[in-house]
Amino acid sequence: MDAIGELRVDVERLRAADPEGLYLFMMRDYPYMMTPDQVAEFTNTTGQEVRRLLRRGEMRGCRVGVKWLVPKISLLDYLYGRRRAE
Repeated sequence: MDAIGELRVDVERLRAADPEGLYLFMMRDYPYMMTPDQVAEFTNTTGQEVRRLLRRGEMRGCRVGVKWLVPKISLLDYLYGRRRAE
């Protein structure tokens, strides 16, 4: 495990969530806890669409006050879930 400030990141779990190695190298410049706007930038959508996915439970994240945060592992789960569905 690596530590980012007080946040402990399980790197092996992240790698396991990206078994094909498609996304992690592209996410390296993003923080572990991403804002909806950062997720939107990465996925070429809008922050509004990402917040809609979060509210519907289609993407996992957590609310801190009125703001949403999305862990990278949740984004990977969402991306690979979409790939499996297609």
